[in-house]
Formats: sequence, C-alpha cells, structure tokens
Amino acid sequence: MDEAQARQAGSSPPPSRSYADQYVRGFVEAHRQRIFVGLSVAGTLLLGPFAINNFFQDRILVGIATVAFVACILANAFFIARGRAPIISPTVIFLAAVIGLGVQMYQNGLIGVFWVYPGILLFHFVLPRRAANLFNVTLVLMTVPLTWMHLGPQIMTRVAVTLVLLIVFANIFSFIADVQQEKEAEQRERLDTVVRQLEAQNKALREAFRMRDEVEQIARHDLKTPLASIASVPRLLREGRRLDAREAELVGMVERASLRVLSMVNLSLDLYRMEEGTYRLRTQAVDLAALLRTVVRELQGHADSKHLRLRLDLPSVPVYAQGEELLCYSIVANLLKNALEASPDGAEVRVSLHRAQSAAGECMQLSIPNEGEVPPPVRSQFFEKYATYGKPGGTGLGAYSARLMAQVQRGDLVMVSGASGTTLALRLPLWQAAAPAHDHGTPSRPAPLAIGPLPELSVLVVDDDEYNIIVLKSLLPSPPLKVRTAVNGRAALQCVREERPDVIFLDVEMPVMGGIEACVLIRALQRERGQMPSTIAAFSAHEDDATRQRCLEAGFDLYMAKPASREEVVAVLRGEDPAEAPHVEAPPDDDGTVLVDPELMPLMPEFLTSRRHLAQELMAAAAQGARETVRSTAHKLAGSLAMYGFSEASRVSLEVEDAAAGDLAELRSKCEELLELLATVQPVARAM
Repeated sequence: MDEAQARQAGSSPPPSRSYADQYVRGFVEAHRQRIFVGLSVAGTLLLGPFAINNFFQDRILVGIATVAFVACILANAFFIARGRAPIISPTVIFLAAVIGLGVQMYQNGLIGVFWVYPGILLFHFVLPRRAANLFNVTLVLMTVPLTWMHLGPQIMTRVAVTLVLLIVFANIFSFIADVQQEKEAEQRERLDTVVRQLEAQNKALREAFRMRDEVEQIARHDLKTPLASIASVPRLLREGRRLDAREAELVGMVERASLRVLSMVNLSLDLYRMEEGTYRLRTQAVDLAALLRTVVRELQGHADSKHLRLRLDLPSVPVYAQGEELLCYSIVANLLKNALEASPDGAEVRVSLHRAQSAAGECMQLSIPNEGEVPPPVRSQFFEKYATYGKPGGTGLGAYSARLMAQVQRGDLVMVSGASGTTLALRLPLWQAAAPAHDHGTPSRPAPLAIGPLPELSVLVVDDDEYNIIVLKSLLPSPPLKVRTAVNGRAALQCVREERPDVIFLDVEMPVMGGIEACVLIRALQRERGQMPSTIAAFSAHEDDATRQRCLEAGFDLYMAKPASREEVVAVLRGEDPAEAPHVEAPPDDDGTVLVDPELMPLMPEFLTSRRHLAQELMAAAAQGARETVRSTAHKLAGSLAMYGFSEASRVSLEVEDAAAGDLAELRSKCEELLELLATVQPVARAM
C-alpha cells in the first residue's frame, strides 16, 4: 500500500518507515536501483562500441567478456525496472569486471587504465559502500604496478594520485548526499506528522460541528414541545374559571414569557440562516414605539436597581418601520440592555425614535445613547463576531447578531463613541403601505396593502387538496386573471399541453405525480415546443432550506411556504421574489379561536369535518405502523390547515410528519394531540 492509499484508509501511513530506511541506508543505498538502471544504460552506450571494436581487432576473448558484462548489467536493469529482483548478483558481475580490467591493462596498457576511472565510479554508486571501496582499493592496487610496467613511474604516480582522489571525492559526495538525505527525511517525517495531526484535528472539528448541529436540533425540538405546552396553560386557566386582576396579570406574564422564549428558540436557527444568506425575510409593519415600551417595561427592574432614569422621546402618532417584529424586538432589547449596563448609577438613559434620511431613502431611526465609552481599540471590532471587552461572561455575539438582524431587514446599526459617551442608532426602512388597523374589540383583518392593477395572465393552480385550491383562487382576482386548476402533476402537465400558462402555482407533494417531477417535465415540454418558459412557483408546507434548494435546482423559479399572503401571491404574478413582498400578519389568537375570512366561513363545517376525518385516518395508520401513509397524510393536513389560518394545528401536523420516521409511541402521542386540537378548535369570522 502506498502513502496515499494508507492515508485514505485512515491507518498509520508508512512514509515514516521509508524515511527512516532512507536515513539508515543513506542516499546511495536508498536510490541504488535507480542509479544501477541509469548507469547500466550509460555503460552500454560506452562499452558497446568498445566490445564491437575488440572483435575487429581480433581480441575475441576480450570482446566476448565485454559483451557478457554488458548483457548481465542490461538483464539486471530490465528486471529492476519491472520491479523485480536482479537475476545476477552485482558482486559477481563486478568481480568479473575487476578481473577483466586487470587483463585489459596487462595486455593494452593505457587503454585499460582509462577504463579504470569509470569503473571506480560504477563500483561506488552501484555496490554497497564497503564492498565498493574494497573493490576500488583492489583496483587501484592492481592498476599502479601495471601502469608502472607499461608507462613508467611518472605516469604511474599521476594515475595513482588521480585514482585515490577520485575515490575520496566519490565518498565525500556520498557523505554530503547522505547528510542531505537525512535532513530531508527528518523534514518529511515532521511534515507528515503535522499533516496527520491536521487531518485528525479536521476530522475532530467536523465531528464537533456535526454534534453541535445535532445537539442544537435536539435542543430546539426538546425545548419547543414543553414551551408550547406551557404557553397553552394560561388559555386553559382562563377557560376553566374567571381570574381576578392579580391572577390574570401573572397568567399573562407566563404566557408572554413562554411565547417569547419559544420565539427565541426559533430565532437561534434563523441567525444561522442569516449568516448563510438563506434567511427568508417576511416583512411586516412594526410599531417600534410600542415595541420599545414593551422592552422598557421588561427591563424597568434592571434600571431601578441602578437608579437609572429612562426617558423616551417617541412620536405622538404611530409610525411604522418595515421589518420583522421578533427581529426588531431582539435588536431593541439587546441595545437597551447594553445601554443600562454601560451607564453609571443614577444616570439618565434617553431613547429617541424619529424619521430620518439614509442612503437608501426615508427610514425610522432609533437612537440609544449612554454615558459609557467604548475603548478606542475595541471600536473597530465592536460588531465583529465573538468580540467582547470587559463584560464578565460576555460571548461577543450581542452586537454582532443585532447588526446582522438589522442588515437582513435592509437596515443598519451604527455605533459612535467618544469621551462624551456612546450612541447606537438602528435604522430601518419606513413602512410605505397603509398602516395596520387597531381595534380592541373583535379582531379585524389587517389593512390590505395596495397591490395595484394586475396584468392579464393565464394562471394554473395545482394542488391535491380542493380546499387549498379554493383559498388560493380567492387570492387570484378573475378577471383580469384566467385561472385553471389541476389535482396533481400529471393533470397539470396535460393542462400545459393544452394551453401554455403564464404562471403555475405547483404543490410539491401530490399523489400520482409530485410537483418536482411535474416541473421537470413541464420545462422539457416547453423547450421542445420552443415556448417561453412559464413562471413556476413551488408551494409547500415545508419551510426548510433543503426543500427550498431542491425545488430551485429542479427548475422552479420561486418558492412559497404555506400559508401565503395575498402580497406574496401578487409578487409571484409579477415575477418577483415572494420572500421580499411586504405583508401584514394577523394578530395572535389568545383564546383558542382561529380567525377566518368571512367568504371562507361557509366552508368551515365541511372543511373541519374532512380534516378531522383525515386526522382519524392518520391515527389509524400510526397504530398500524404505516409510516409513509402517516407522513403523506400529515403533510397534506399541514398544508391545508395553514392555508385556512389554523397555524397551531398545522404546526402539530408538521411535527407528526417529522415523527413518522421515529418512535411509534411518540408518533401516536402526536396524532392524539392533533385529534384533540382539531376537536376543540373554533373558527371565527374576521371583522371587515
């Protein structure tokens, strides 16, 4: 197994062993086989003409010996190049070479002496060090007297000196190469150790990230269930008996706190999506003044403990910013809490809210100054992640997350600090549509946004639930729109064959043919016919990023989560991203009732009966362990209940869908919870 294979297999890689071998054996020993192959080729080129010449000179014996020598070294080189052991011992070959050189020098004098020099180099770089030096010394001792015999003492002396120097320099070169080899081996060993450590750290880091994500998901799931139960207790208490003022205050406090914590649990996942750029912003009209009063009321105890005076400079009439109420609450609570902590005892904390101008246009600016000063070295890093200074237990996420949430809402958060104090200013876009209507009597429909005239378009609505089709059609004015419907992907494909629609609202999960498969086939059909592609919007009860990304990769232009507002539907008709469409959310239901549009109220008895029947089928499937039936039925329930405003029942249906792959006892418990919820829910018509 080579180094790469060993590293991939996750076992201890063998490079350290090969490096150690190279260190012990030295450079020449480590690369002996390659050197032998190279010198064999060079020796063949040099000795080949000499061998042939011997035959022409009638030196048949010398010619045969030379050819045999060349054949032997070529045979060994061939086997070494094929990764096999040499067939003839190099010692035997070179012993014969020494004898041959001696005979050559004895017979031919000077010509034989010339061959001694390459012979010494060949011996040195091919044979083991001690054997090579032994052969070379023997060769020198044999060459000196033969040179004296043929060429005289002067030439003999020069030849002896040059041969000795050649042996010395060859050994010096080998020593230097061995030292360099040793250093390289040590460096490679250290580098390989560092690489293994980094790989182990990366593996541990990936495992830590995976465990963190799993723990966060488990924590969110395990927290949401008891929090939802806690949030429902105040409603049960109100239904059970009449509460006095003190009890009502305490119950309301528990309800508000549990709902706030439940929202924060959801926000923890939203912050990750903001960092990844996948957060879906649902803009609404946010009354920053009312929100600020709520935060001040919650933090008043902290202010009193430091004898701080809170001074609010707010507009006399409500002015709305464009954003998300939960995000705005988180920002304002963070800013005001930090201002209280930074202010010295007995100081005054002033909060002002007014209209302002920014580079993006008119906005609402919330300014919170305090007398504390941010140290100059910290100012440039104030909004960086994990940056903290002088705050015990600080995580460095407060200012970072606040600015991130402001930027996601197309606003900004700026900080100015000096000797006179620090001011944090939150800027959010001004709400341009009509202000929401407020009525303390019967809950009313939020003021609709001005959507303007719509073009004449052909629209295809595809959903397997007829009640979802009814709601969606009610959001599509006809005329000017021409609306057709289909119950699954196959029926939608046939409608497209008959007449090209401009816009398609396509449910993702349907029997016979789902939305993703239908989208792929519709795209292929329109390409084949050379038609302009229809705008296809995915319509699903899931809001997770994986489903959204899967739909967009399949060819959908847009993605909408159920329930969709009128503004989101209009955005799709205009080819705009529904996530950027402003909408007004209905007030929460505190007494268990669900507010329904008056035009849909006649459908409620039949609708609720059908949903309760589906929930009973769901319970029966869970009892039988039919997980896929449970999953598909729960998904259908979640989508239809969301469309009609039954948000709590829709949420429980999604939990049933998620639990379909888990423990059967927990699945049955969730189904019972859904059955009980549908049995007690009461739809009430909105006041127009």
